[in-house]
Amino acid sequence: MYERLASITGMPRSGTSWIGQIVDSSPDVRYRMSPLFSYEFKNQIRQGAKRDDWLEVLRGAYVSADDFMNQTTRRKAGEYPTFACKQANPELLVIKYNRFQNLTEEMLELLPEMKMLAVVRHPCGAMHSWLTAAKEFPTDADPLEHWRSGAAKKSDFGDFFGFDDWCWVTRLHVRLASEHPRQFRLARYERFVDDAENETRALFEWLGLEYTEQTATFLGRSQDTSVSGDYSVFRPPAVKDRWRSELQPQIRDAILSDLEGTDLAQFLQ
Repeated sequence: MYERLASITGMPRSGTSWIGQIVDSSPDVRYRMSPLFSYEFKNQIRQGAKRDDWLEVLRGAYVSADDFMNQTTRRKAGEYPTFACKQANPELLVIKYNRFQNLTEEMLELLPEMKMLAVVRHPCGAMHSWLTAAKEFPTDADPLEHWRSGAAKKSDFGDFFGFDDWCWVTRLHVRLASEHPRQFRLARYERFVDDAENETRALFEWLGLEYTEQTATFLGRSQDTSVSGDYSVFRPPAVKDRWRSELQPQIRDAILSDLEGTDLAQFLQ
């Protein structure tokens, strides 16, 4: 069973999958994708849950062979890596989630032993990635109508999509990082892309992980090769700036105008 806990979160299309696989590259990590969105544990946690409820899910996730939590399909498709060097019983359990941001603060309070990493991407980059992902943004929906509300994608209480949610979630994460600096940490997606090794080394030190050749190899492959697919973690660094030429000007200009001079303007840099 695990001895330590960590989680990786952020808005959809913010680089959490890639950074999650960087962490998963450690032999001392058991990584599970969004247990609360899996069939095995779906709807098992709601607001007002108790610590024991969370521990039941986390312990179950650690031993589960669930294909979704293990991302078996994406690994077989080559969108995710398969890491050959893994401890039989890793000490650190890491869960990654994008939905259920409304549970983040409760989880932080109920699980003070858990370290939480929140990934923040430039809002224009996050919106562009979401609006152009065929498996994420409905093909029959109008981006100009739904980019702000995210309504075209929402179907459950835990769904967070669109620019308004980006603002709410990012403010939540900034506040939690300020109030719980030892437990909650922010990561800028663009900084990881530009300086992957140093950002990873700093993250691994915080998580108490050794930086190994397996991680170094994955970092190189993830940025030097390209595998198609909405969820692929193998992409060239240039993808972080595609929004500059491809995002609809009306959306881009509205985002930049809305955030100029606000507390969230720091994420426009």
